[in-house]
Amino acid sequence: MTRSAIVVTDDLGMHLLAADFDIPVWHGYELLKKMHSAKIIDSALVREIYGALEVNGDLTQTWIDAKATTFAKILR
Repeated sequence: MTRSAIVVTDDLGMHLLAADFDIPVWHGYELLKKMHSAKIIDSALVREIYGALEVNGDLTQTWIDAKATTFAKILR
């Protein structure tokens, strides 16, 4: 039996590998957005996660772009 899955990673090499196997891939911020939309996490936690990523120097370009678009209202 095969089960469907989505891989969540910001590693672009993993995105390419998953594409070879037709496995859907999300960037981490996409999972964060889905969790926020589903009210599993609140805006305060989104801000906290972004803050931790910034402090640790772990913001990738996709997260930076999402900060200005996807999360613009939350991260003003």
